[in-house]
Amino acid sequence: MISAEQNDLMTRIGPGTPAGRLLRNYWQPVALVDELQGDRPVLARTLLGEDFVLFRDERGRYGLLDRRCPHRQADLAYGRREDGGLRCAFHGWLFDVEGKCLETPA
Repeated sequence: MISAEQNDLMTRIGPGTPAGRLLRNYWQPVALVDELQGDRPVLARTLLGEDFVLFRDERGRYGLLDRRCPHRQADLAYGRREDGGLRCAFHGWLFDVEGKCLETPA
């Protein structure tokens, strides 16, 4: 039988934890390709204790971004796919599949 401390060491997977650091070195499945078909290929996902938004752009490329917009922390899961990326529904910032901000409305 293992101790509670050993159990925590092996099962806590959030940022900064030993098991979390280990698991972040490997590919982790987040969705099936079929889930990103249709008119709105945007999905909210939690992986290893962190919240992400997964989307497919018009060219078929996939992006996995932090779920919170860096501008005002709005939920990007409500964003729209347009102009080669994902547009935040709150203030309209546009991000490409790599997370680069392509546009900020003036």
